[in-house]
Amino acid sequence: MLSGLSPSGAAPQVLFMALALGAVGLVQFFRLQRRRRVMEDMPTARIRSAAQGYVELIGRALPPDAPLFSPITRTPCCWYRYKIEKRDDDNKNSWSVEEQGKSTTQFWLDDDTGRCIVDPEGAEVRARSRNTWTGAAAQLIPGTSEVLMTGDNDHRYTEHLILPGQTLYALGWFASLSPLQASAHEEVRERIAAWKADPQQRRAFDANRDGELDMAEFEQLRQQAAAAVEAERRERAAQPQTHVLKKPKDRRLFLLTTEPHDDLGGKLRWQAWAWLAAGVLGLAYGGAGLLMRV
Repeated sequence: MLSGLSPSGAAPQVLFMALALGAVGLVQFFRLQRRRRVMEDMPTARIRSAAQGYVELIGRALPPDAPLFSPITRTPCCWYRYKIEKRDDDNKNSWSVEEQGKSTTQFWLDDDTGRCIVDPEGAEVRARSRNTWTGAAAQLIPGTSEVLMTGDNDHRYTEHLILPGQTLYALGWFASLSPLQASAHEEVRERIAAWKADPQQRRAFDANRDGELDMAEFEQLRQQAAAAVEAERRERAAQPQTHVLKKPKDRRLFLLTTEPHDDLGGKLRWQAWAWLAAGVLGLAYGGAGLLMRV
């Protein structure tokens, strides 16, 4: 766009557009380089021994406990994003969005040392399995990733999927949830309050049937509540921790991708340099034009 114009003869609007392109190019260059360095410098953690905090995980995506199906092709999946567009009547080359959405259902990541719940809410997802097609209806051909289309060409469908068994690369906030979240004292206090508020439980400890719990009766309720809580906590303590990967509370990247790790790093590298080239060209063109006008 800029190469066919001399900076000295360009309109002021063109020069300011060139400077804006230059600024955007530089911002994008540093943003993409920062992402690439995070991915390259972050060591891959193992779920069984991962530290709490910001981590990189690589493993197999596994479906949610309840089956999840993509809305258009009804493909069993771990995650989906879809978009349905309709061709504009006035401009056959233009499309308007009729419907779109993405999955927020939690699914599993398994790296052979353990399993981790992945909460995709707020994640940047780059799915390798994606299809775009036109037609009034779409059906997945059994046993393949091919889509069979029937009907007219007035609708365009786009579907991005994370499929069960695909290798998933994830950057996010890792947290291990203990089965004993509350303190024993707090759980006993809550159990006592619940039993005192339950008429049936109160009658069970009201030995003299006067409708009130005296000190001895209340002490017996407290002891039994403490014993019940202790037994339940022993049972929960034997259960494994639940690990969750989710969006960091700060602005750090939350990325889920089934694209190969090295390929994605290379793509970010050339995209960064392309933006830098565009930015330098825009700044040089716009700056030269403004200087010539001074």
